Amino acid sequence: MRRHALLVASAPRSGATALAAALARLGADTGRTALRPAAGEPDDTWQSAPLCALNDRLLESLGLRWDTLAALPERWRERPGVRLLAAEADQVIAGEFGDAPLAVLKDPRLALTGPFWRERLEAAGFDVSAAIVMRRPLEVSASIKRHEPFAPEKSLALWLHYASEAERGTRGVPRALVFYDRLLEAPADVLAQLVAECRLPLRLDAGAAELLRAAVRPDLKRAADARTPAAGLSSGIDVVLEDGYRRLTEQRERGDFRRSIETIAQAAYRPLMQAIPPWLGQELANARAQAERAADAHAGARTRVAALERELEQAVRVSAARDRADSQLQQRIDSLSRSNANETRDARMDASLVHLQGDLARLATTLADLPAREQTLRIELGQAQRDLADERQTISRLSETIENERSVAHAHAEKLELAQQHLQAMVTELDAARTAQAGWNDHHHALTHELDELRARLDGVLSERDGLRRERDETARQMTKLQAEFESARTDLRIVDHDRNALAARAQAVGDAATALREELARRAQAEAALVAERERLGADLRKQADRLMVVERELARRVGELQALAGRHDMLAKTLSALQQSWLGRQALAGTKRPAA
Repeated sequence: MRRHALLVASAPRSGATALAAALARLGADTGRTALRPAAGEPDDTWQSAPLCALNDRLLESLGLRWDTLAALPERWRERPGVRLLAAEADQVIAGEFGDAPLAVLKDPRLALTGPFWRERLEAAGFDVSAAIVMRRPLEVSASIKRHEPFAPEKSLALWLHYASEAERGTRGVPRALVFYDRLLEAPADVLAQLVAECRLPLRLDAGAAELLRAAVRPDLKRAADARTPAAGLSSGIDVVLEDGYRRLTEQRERGDFRRSIETIAQAAYRPLMQAIPPWLGQELANARAQAERAADAHAGARTRVAALERELEQAVRVSAARDRADSQLQQRIDSLSRSNANETRDARMDASLVHLQGDLARLATTLADLPAREQTLRIELGQAQRDLADERQTISRLSETIENERSVAHAHAEKLELAQQHLQAMVTELDAARTAQAGWNDHHHALTHELDELRARLDGVLSERDGLRRERDETARQMTKLQAEFESARTDLRIVDHDRNALAARAQAVGDAATALREELARRAQAEAALVAERERLGADLRKQADRLMVVERELARRVGELQALAGRHDMLAKTLSALQQSWLGRQALAGTKRPAA
């Protein structure tokens, strides 16, 4: 059965801890070495400390930090610094999650480094999915402000940067979008949707709801963050992101959220450009304040160093005075030893000399620790001064005794001198042995250092060898690819030659057609000239016909007037005839008119 790994990515301070806590209560493994929480935070972070540390190193190898707004470089996973961390990532996965059936990797920086961990998890035999936790941009900005001295514009830009990178880095794997407010309101529903969309090997039964209510604690959401109003920034970036987040929550049920996040990024581009100067001004102010604090600390450190240097000079002067007193004391002891002739007193004096030499050795050891033990030195110097006073009293008593026994000690002076010479020879031999031992130690350290350098060089050579092997393999792949491209180019060249011959034939045909076309154009030009002349003749005829038509129309109008006049006279005669027909005389007259006609 294959194991499953869930990458929990989010912007900082977005509530991913609540989701990780819920999954852990349901049986998921969040890592064996938990990251220690910061002051004022919940006891459990549900983050793997080695995972977070390696993420920091990964970003550092790319010249980035968690709060850097620059996009990751192209093909960043193929860079040598990143590839060197692959083995450590495999060790982290094996050491933190072992054979867990469901591993949950939770770190905000996974929004940036997710593709790297996805590659390592798949190599370790995990099926990988992702959950992107989203929270209101203004709430995230307010929460970041309580921990980092960032301008609101930068915190909002971080929210957008992490959201865009998380969406881009989780493409191609089963993934789900989790809204923090929705998780606090209905954890069981959100987890059920997450399990379904990410195909997690978890079972949600009736008892799981109680576990989720205990794990997801709404009281951990800061009240100040929940009531955060619109910031009213001059750039308008806050309004754009809040509106985009609202639309994202409304469109979540309609399908994938890639287009929605890209739309938010496009809408926020211009306000983001306007927001850069205010947050740079605040960052400069923060940097100036940090520089002032560093300058104050540096001045205080210089004051403390000056005080320590004065104390050290005083201690050196006291040590030099003590060395002079010890030298005078040794000279006096030597002079007294040469004048002592009593064997019993000689043994007592030898014991005193041994005691004094032991005291001198202890004093030398104490003086060697002066640079690192200023306060301890003062205490030891006081004790040494008291011991010196005691020794001076002892020497005074011995001097009195020696003066009383001088007469009996003269006989043993030569024996004592021989013993002193023997002792000096032994001291010289001991110093030579110590010098030889120091030389051997230096030689041993030199050999150890050289061995470490050789090991480092060997590691470098091995890394270079592996790099050369990879380059050789890549070169071989490129050579194979180039050979295939060469064969393809030769085939394309043959096709081009064939096409060139065909084009030459077509060009010849086109030339012939162009010649025929030019001849046809000449003929058509002549015909067009004839048509123009005919058109001009027809125009003249049309003008003549128009003139004749105008004359005919005027004659027609005159004739129409005459016809109208005749019609008027006909109507008048018809009326007269009708009146005559109606009268008797008229009918008689008309009848007389008709009869002769008959």
